[in-house]
Amino acid sequence: MKMIGEAMPIGEKSKRILTIAAAFGVAAVLVPWVQFAHGGSQGSPLVSSTLQAESRQAEQPSLYDTSSYDRLLRTYVNDQGWVDYTGLAREQTALNRFLEQLASVSPKEFKDESERLALWINAYNAYTLRDALDTVYGKHQSVRQVRGFFNGRKHAVAGEQLTLDDIEKRGRDLRDPRMHFAIVCASTSCPKLQRFAYTEKALDRQLDQAAREFLADPKRGLRFDREHNKLFVSPIFEWYAGDFTGASSGAGSFWARAKATMSGNELLDFIAKYVPAEVTKGIRETPPAVHYFSYDWSLNSQDSHAPGGNP
Repeated sequence: MKMIGEAMPIGEKSKRILTIAAAFGVAAVLVPWVQFAHGGSQGSPLVSSTLQAESRQAEQPSLYDTSSYDRLLRTYVNDQGWVDYTGLAREQTALNRFLEQLASVSPKEFKDESERLALWINAYNAYTLRDALDTVYGKHQSVRQVRGFFNGRKHAVAGEQLTLDDIEKRGRDLRDPRMHFAIVCASTSCPKLQRFAYTEKALDRQLDQAAREFLADPKRGLRFDREHNKLFVSPIFEWYAGDFTGASSGAGSFWARAKATMSGNELLDFIAKYVPAEVTKGIRETPPAVHYFSYDWSLNSQDSHAPGGNP
């Protein structure tokens, strides 16, 4: 045993110092670890700020800005829905920048289906405008003259490569048939292209407006011949009858189409919600025979729909 004050050999003293230093080193590692394990990250400001930043990033959905696209629509689409493709071509860079945003959006992170539906409608219409500029305007009279216009050309949306038909299907899967009055295939008989981008907050009002305006158009949407009790409507109601009657898949789609052709009550009930009161009254009192307009696939360009020109 060593007495207090007794000199310690140099070799033993060095070992004691190393042992104490090692103990402090272990403590320096263990204390923050224990604090983190039992008290979250409160004991480590660096770890805390990093975790909070990652959490905030995870909570923020991958949104996109429609303001530039909205401006393009207000500038190059008139009140009848015809497009100034010459003017739009001068700003195709702005249109492309908007489309670039769509490549990385994540619809799964959107808070509701209205936001998702607005995305698919905007994506369909914006890519249709871009494709019409690239392949139709100044080259052809109709989108149908371009092979694969709807089912061949791929577009970057939500991390996928999708055709226009694919984008339309994503929207249809959300089961709001009013979308058929909002998506525009760059053709004369399509519903008119609205002069605004669709947004989650205004979507219900915007879709109602698109439906009412389309069905108020006697050349593209609906015409009621009261004298002969005939209702002439867009073939959109025949092509997508299942969407309007609630039977949009499998055998249900076949029977919905047949039923629509035979003046199905469900289809007439849907139309009645968006047409003037006198038309609604006539439809409900004596359901009319349904007939379909011929579809005009010519380009929805202002050049070919000038005032006083062809409808």
